[in-house]
Amino acid sequence: MCSSYSDDLDPAVFEEMVEAVGVGVAIYDAEGVFRYVNAAYADLLETTRNDLVGRPVWAVATELEADRFEDYWGSFSEGETRTADTEHAVGERTVPVSTVTTRRRIDGTPYNFGTIRDRSELRARERELEERNERLDTFAGIVAHDLRNPLNVAHSYLELLRTDGDSDELEMVDSALSRMESLIEDLLTLAREGEMVGEAEPVSLATVAHDAWSTVETGDATLTVATDREIVADPRRLRQLFENLFRNSVEHGDGPVSIRVDTTDDGFVVADDGPGLPDGDRDWLFEPGESGEEGGSGIGLAIVAKIAKAHGWSVTTTDRDGDGTGARFVFGGVEFA
Repeated sequence: MCSSYSDDLDPAVFEEMVEAVGVGVAIYDAEGVFRYVNAAYADLLETTRNDLVGRPVWAVATELEADRFEDYWGSFSEGETRTADTEHAVGERTVPVSTVTTRRRIDGTPYNFGTIRDRSELRARERELEERNERLDTFAGIVAHDLRNPLNVAHSYLELLRTDGDSDELEMVDSALSRMESLIEDLLTLAREGEMVGEAEPVSLATVAHDAWSTVETGDATLTVATDREIVADPRRLRQLFENLFRNSVEHGDGPVSIRVDTTDDGFVVADDGPGLPDGDRDWLFEPGESGEEGGSGIGLAIVAKIAKAHGWSVTTTDRDGDGTGARFVFGGVEFA
């Protein structure tokens, strides 16, 4: 069969080309019989090429059935290509595979040409990811229950103590408990949602930014939104992004801080006039637990990075004016509505 590809193509050359592809290759005819397989495909199934050639394709490809093969074959049009994730099996050896099948003619005779890739490693990574997500869900549940319960008890006792009068010490306790509640919420967001986003839709940057500002304790800080443009985003997660950026600017400012939201050519920027960012490589700022400041959790910026990545955006940091003061968080690759 190999010699029929071209009068000028030597069978040995064709064989060498197919083997160099690096993936399984199989060709079967209108009867559903394998007419050619390469060594990579046979090795994948831990068998020999001679064992596969002459076999019906449905004896190996688990998604095909002998009594329905004629309909399957007839459903292909000339030149059509289909992809599938399925399993191929020989004996006790079953392998998850991704296939690409194309209808072609050789000397007027139709054949289906297939390339077959092993999905075992991908499946293993998918299972590992599922297990990790299950562990995160368990962790989130522990956080929600086992940490919130003692916090609620502490709040109750604090209110009882306040019946005897307020004091600076009680205010410090109240502030610490509120901080712990905020950290718990951030941990839950990071664990349960991570890089997930809901349905994206056109949203006003100004509207979402002002909504986020209204839920953050900003003190004497001020917000300016210098754009009326809309972007395509999950509005709930975009609001979380703004909330965490605003909170980060307020908490790291030496005094009343001014924050500005504006657009760039391919996205938007959130800038403040605070004391600035640490020198050097700043990618670590987006790692959970890294804040660059004693007492900081580093969770807020990690959430920002996850939300940006989930939308397919990039996020970089620079000084506001290039002089080491202020902070600019620049988001690129954003789709404008």
